Amino acid sequence: MKIFITSSFKNGENRKEIEKLCEIVRESGFEDFSFIRDIENYQKVFHDPKELMKRAKEEIEKCDILLIDMTSKPTGRAIEAGIAFAQNKKIISIMKKGTKIKDTTRGISDFIIEYEHIQDLIFYLQEIYIQLNSNL
Repeated sequence: MKIFITSSFKNGENRKEIEKLCEIVRESGFEDFSFIRDIENYQKVFHDPKELMKRAKEEIEKCDILLIDMTSKPTGRAIEAGIAFAQNKKIISIMKKGTKIKDTTRGISDFIIEYEHIQDLIFYLQEIYIQLNSNL
């Protein structure tokens, strides 16, 4: 199962965080996909916002699950979550403990994980992996 990992575009400044989250997803048994890493290579590639979102939609279609970190206000990432929801993809919302999320996020999320340390996600994602594979 392939996970589309949403991330904010910060011209490569958040490369380490993206790589860490991708590594955690792989360690949990999933195939990882990061639009910023795999399509944009941490650079601004799309100068037309419509083309950017068209391509993001196409890539979400190729994935089974979307993972979104709701810890900070996710504008573009929330749009990707909406696209995934409209495509009936599974959505995993993650957030640091204590983060408040809206009912709309709860409404689109198949799984909600609160974590203290990013490394804690491995256990929860492995549980989701097992659960989803047992339903196949």
